[in-house]
Amino acid sequence: MKHPLFKNPALLIWYFVFWIILSVIQFLFDTRVFGANLSITLVDVIISNLIYMMLGLGIWYVVIGGANEKRSQLYLVFYHVFALMFIVSFWMWVTNQIDLVLFDEEPVKTHMKLVMPGKAGLGALIYILIAAFYYTFFFYNRLDEKLKEETRLKELVTQTQLNELKSQINPHFLFNSLNSVSYLTMSEPAKAQEMVIKLSSFLRYSLKHKQNQLVTIDQEIDHIKLYLEIEKVRFGDKLLTDFQIEGCKSCLIPNMILQPIYENAIKYGVYETTSQVVIKTVAYKSKEDMIFSVSNNYDPDTFAKKGEGIGLLNIKRRLGLVYGDATLLSVNNENQVFTVTLVIPQNKKM
Repeated sequence: MKHPLFKNPALLIWYFVFWIILSVIQFLFDTRVFGANLSITLVDVIISNLIYMMLGLGIWYVVIGGANEKRSQLYLVFYHVFALMFIVSFWMWVTNQIDLVLFDEEPVKTHMKLVMPGKAGLGALIYILIAAFYYTFFFYNRLDEKLKEETRLKELVTQTQLNELKSQINPHFLFNSLNSVSYLTMSEPAKAQEMVIKLSSFLRYSLKHKQNQLVTIDQEIDHIKLYLEIEKVRFGDKLLTDFQIEGCKSCLIPNMILQPIYENAIKYGVYETTSQVVIKTVAYKSKEDMIFSVSNNYDPDTFAKKGEGIGLLNIKRRLGLVYGDATLLSVNNENQVFTVTLVIPQNKKM
């Protein structure tokens, strides 16, 4: 892990400011309280604090060396007591040796006797403050990394769930289409060829947008129209469609999320009746949401025998994963018309 003071220049500046303030306080304290020699005290404060300032940078590596969750608290206490005693003793010895070189021995010894106890206590306090700061930074970074990792894992789980839901939806239509092609090959070869071409275009869209979580409603509607054209090859005039898209062609919607709605309309509306079925699509922008609804008439006798199937449940789950709200889908069944309505928020970026 990179040194926090080198990682953030602002912290390094404050580190220097801390030592300047400490030097002023220490000089005033030694001269006013202990009556120490002004010239020796000035040199001693400057030299000793410059040395400790450099040693203070190294305390980060002492903290990193002891920051192991497997070690006991008692071990950490002894570890830092030993490190404190070693650093403070080394600091005082080096500064005293430099003072002896710069000044006569007797004045230096007198100065040492005056300031030694306070200097030792100050050295210990500085070690504790610097170590505490480094520990705070270390555990904050660890917590931040843990939260980021949890976020990445949640995103991975969400994406995995979304892909799983898509894999449940896409094969359903594919199998139905292949069965239809197989049937039409014998009865109506021209329609079978038309269906294969449209199915190929449909699958190209699915592969092209597989990695995009959101697409425009215009793209998705083009995809749905292609799907309905494929189904119309099978059902002919029995299936009619009506699209009313107003002022929301650039709105965003989770890709491939509409197909199960139309699959339901085909399966429970068109497939089970001999009457004509109209699948009506209405979409418009409302404040920060896009309202999208699909309705179809049906034969009440055949519809009552079947449920919604996995399609609408998958849509609810996808909406919950993408927008955090599974209630964005609602179903209404009145006067033999089944309507599915989606409320798609438009504040999510692609």
